[in-house]
Amino acid sequence: MDSMFLRRLRAATGLLCLALLCATTPAAIGAAGTFAEPEPIVLGERTATLPLAGHSQQLIDPGGDLGIEEIEADRHDLPWQPRGVGDRVRLDGSAALWVRFDVRMQRVDAHWELELARSGTDLISLYHRDAQGRWRVQHAGDRLPVRDWANPDRYPVFGLDARADETVRYWVRIEHARVPFSGELRLHDHNHLREERIQQQFALGAYFGMTTLLLLVALVNTVVFRDAAFAAYAIYIGLLGLGLAASLGVGGQFLWPGLARWNQVAEFVLLPLMGVAAVLFVRQVLQPRRIGRTLDRLCLILAPLWLAVVGWDLLLPSQASLNTGTAVGAMAMALVAAMLWAGWRSGETWVRWFVLGIMPVLLASALPVMRNFNLISSGLLSQYGMVFAAALEAPLLIYALLQRSQLLHESQVRARALERTEPLTGLTWREHFLLRLHDSLVRAQRYGHQSALMLVHLDNHADILGRHGREVADRALVVTASLLRSLARDVDTAARIDDDSLVLLMEGPIKEIQALNTATSLVAAGLRSSPRLPPGTVLRLQVVVALLPDARGDLGQDANAHLEWMRQGMLTLGADERKAILRLNF
Repeated sequence: MDSMFLRRLRAATGLLCLALLCATTPAAIGAAGTFAEPEPIVLGERTATLPLAGHSQQLIDPGGDLGIEEIEADRHDLPWQPRGVGDRVRLDGSAALWVRFDVRMQRVDAHWELELARSGTDLISLYHRDAQGRWRVQHAGDRLPVRDWANPDRYPVFGLDARADETVRYWVRIEHARVPFSGELRLHDHNHLREERIQQQFALGAYFGMTTLLLLVALVNTVVFRDAAFAAYAIYIGLLGLGLAASLGVGGQFLWPGLARWNQVAEFVLLPLMGVAAVLFVRQVLQPRRIGRTLDRLCLILAPLWLAVVGWDLLLPSQASLNTGTAVGAMAMALVAAMLWAGWRSGETWVRWFVLGIMPVLLASALPVMRNFNLISSGLLSQYGMVFAAALEAPLLIYALLQRSQLLHESQVRARALERTEPLTGLTWREHFLLRLHDSLVRAQRYGHQSALMLVHLDNHADILGRHGREVADRALVVTASLLRSLARDVDTAARIDDDSLVLLMEGPIKEIQALNTATSLVAAGLRSSPRLPPGTVLRLQVVVALLPDARGDLGQDANAHLEWMRQGMLTLGADERKAILRLNF
């Protein structure tokens, strides 16, 4: 009985071990790196586009010295791995990435293409054997002028061999130093790819057209408003447009198709320069030194430091120079964010519009930084995020800058007005009035017409001061100035020339009766009671009127001489208490 039990136990144990062995064998094989090759990709009429992820295998050649013959001959012994969606591969030094896949077309007249859906790849080559067994190879990438690519385009595009009902194996070799490679390889029907390109080109054309227009608007506003902020904006948006053109392949396709070296480094130069311009632009607009000197000093330190790192990366490119530039760029983003936060806290409406405009690009700028540090894969968002952000930024920034410029212009107008305006009465200062009088004399002599000059004296100013004090005496001068402005025309100039005397220049041509009526109306208005003065208080005004230029002509165009002539007339008028108006020369 016991022996029978033992035999049954040994049998059950054997079956269990066998089951465990069968269950673990595939995992063990997978861990060793042996995978079943994916089925050939069948391209038919129902398929328009197909990603290679999940239908291909990849191999890293650390030294980059394996040739296509070795790859083909040793394909079963090499450690091929399945290529999945979003795979990121760092290719240091001369390392190369190989991708292989099999294709079977159902129609001989089909036209299919392989696309690497990203720009900036150093070198990419497609290998396959034709129907006669000969190797066919196509090249693209930044090491070659775009015009020398197999199919000049924004992105590398290769044509596939159309052989119906025959499986063709393709190998893709990729070199992409410094930045992790995570581009998506896709198969497209030719017509579908062309339609997709037309849509992309339309959207990109709209963006770059808008950028060009805003650049012109900024330059015009720089001249019109004489505002350095618009000049800084023009530099920033220009470099942003060029940087995006480089990163999206538009620059290599249309702007510099024959410049391989520049196409290879353009993105690493233009985008950092855009970042430097952005830091200085935000500094110019927000003026962080008004809040504190720290942020302003950091801007002045970080900008030249970033430029130095860009120069280092351009002359001696390496992984260290790229990482340093990326780190400095991250610090610049933090600095811009700090300035935006400080500006937002100010509460000014235009500043908040400016912050809302900058934020999308600031957030999108983090995507290439994260890609360079191998934190995210290259995809739609990392490629086009900056374009979407820049398109959203443009109207907000231009609106904020126009609001800012309008406020600055109004402030400047008020400041200039205060420079030539007497604060108590709001009339023009004596110095500015003398300039206006001189210009009026020149015009009167040139065109042969007459102007009128009226000197107004508040005769009882001292009496009001003694009886009611300085406040009421000043109020009397304000009321006198208000009466004088009410009688003046838009072209006339009223000014205060001393403590109790005002003057009015009536631009010509003017007649004697007009000047006399104005003087009479002013004297009469002063004798009426004013609610702004104590009851019973009136303004006894004395007015001296003259027509300019004087017929004698001995005063010439000397404004001070004319004013002194009027003063002498006022002394004469003051000697006769019965008279309130004196006509000097008519």
